[in-house]
Amino acid sequence: MLGFRKRKRIDTGTTETGRQLTLVFDDEMGIPKEDEYMFRYHAKRLPALLENQLSIELLHAERLGDSLSLVALFRNTLPSSFEINELPVLLLNKDHVPLGRKVLSQVDLPNFEPWTSKPVYLDFFADELFADFETEELMSMRLVFQMNPIDPLQMILEDELASFSEAAWRQLRRTNVSTPPVGENEFNLMLVSVEPGEMDVTATLLLRNGYDRELNVEQLPLELVSGNETVAQALVRLNEPVQGKHAYPISVVFNDVTAIGPFTVKIKQ
Repeated sequence: MLGFRKRKRIDTGTTETGRQLTLVFDDEMGIPKEDEYMFRYHAKRLPALLENQLSIELLHAERLGDSLSLVALFRNTLPSSFEINELPVLLLNKDHVPLGRKVLSQVDLPNFEPWTSKPVYLDFFADELFADFETEELMSMRLVFQMNPIDPLQMILEDELASFSEAAWRQLRRTNVSTPPVGENEFNLMLVSVEPGEMDVTATLLLRNGYDRELNVEQLPLELVSGNETVAQALVRLNEPVQGKHAYPISVVFNDVTAIGPFTVKIKQ
């Protein structure tokens, strides 16, 4: 966790109630002078907060290989100090489409003091990003707190993971964070994407378990449907039970498909 012993405290503006927020950083953070000026500049120009609010503002994004390096500013107008153990955030593009998700831990987060702005440096690694983007998009990205609950993705074996194309796996993760969880005591199959080949179709699916307990699904007979017609069948064998309140990723190939689509997938009755 970041320590703030040798502090610089700079008043950065007023809220709608008239009270000032204080920008706080210290020597231990190793903030370069040019970044210090950037924090001061943005802290004074960001929109005012109402009382009892917490916000995160993305100030700068830079591509580093397959990862993104971000500079952000936490602001809060709460009346007392507080800590957060875990905080999921989404990286969005200008059209509000999720580009990545990161769960911030206490290592990433500062100690929140009342009515302060505090800078943070964050890295979104390759496995926390699920969309391609152009360099010019870096200027329009933003960070938001993920407020909606999701079904956590169940960990799968390496050979199962290898069955997904990179594009399909990214689409699956993006869909998962954008979709409300399955209903209580429901169990369903959600189609994420379809990739047609010359004579086959690969479908990416989420098997979602809304029960508190794990469910054994050793075999899952599936049908590929075009219009009202079943055009192919496949049998999926799961290596593990589907954990309670989780989503199990599935990639399945339907062979000998001559239909053009569009396609849907359903569980064979």
